[in-house]
Amino acid sequence: MITLQNDQLTVSVSTKGAELQSIKNPAEGIEYLWQGDTAFWGRKAPVLFPIVGRLKNDQYSYKGISYPLNQHGFARDSEFHVEEQTATMVRLTTHSTPETKTYYPFDFQLTLTYTLEENTVNVSYLVKNTHPSEELYFSIGGHPGFNVPMTSDTTFEDYYLSFY
Repeated sequence: MITLQNDQLTVSVSTKGAELQSIKNPAEGIEYLWQGDTAFWGRKAPVLFPIVGRLKNDQYSYKGISYPLNQHGFARDSEFHVEEQTATMVRLTTHSTPETKTYYPFDFQLTLTYTLEENTVNVSYLVKNTHPSEELYFSIGGHPGFNVPMTSDTTFEDYYLSFY
């Protein structure tokens, strides 16, 4: 488990799926991220790649060959490697393998960077085509779950999410 920390936030990230595991405000003892409950949804903040959503019959055809690909792709279950880390930033990478090419026949490198800036977690996605003479089709997304309401004196409607 990777821990990032500044004076306002403590964030945990797993190398499995480069998935956020926790976003805490230690001063107030508030956990912002959904902590997973298999009765509802067992994940916390999966990375969706190389697709966002579901394909009809969980398969697609490329250049006349049919490939299986489950909902939201495979990045969320892939092992990522730490490329760089400081107290407030981590950069994690995964790439195509012979196994991934059985269901996604493209050469790629996927890099996620998490950076803490004051009370904000910035997430950056970079997809690199490692075989540039070939096309690379993909979609990418984040699927974070949040704990709302966070306090007993608030409701779901009291919250908003900003994208920059």
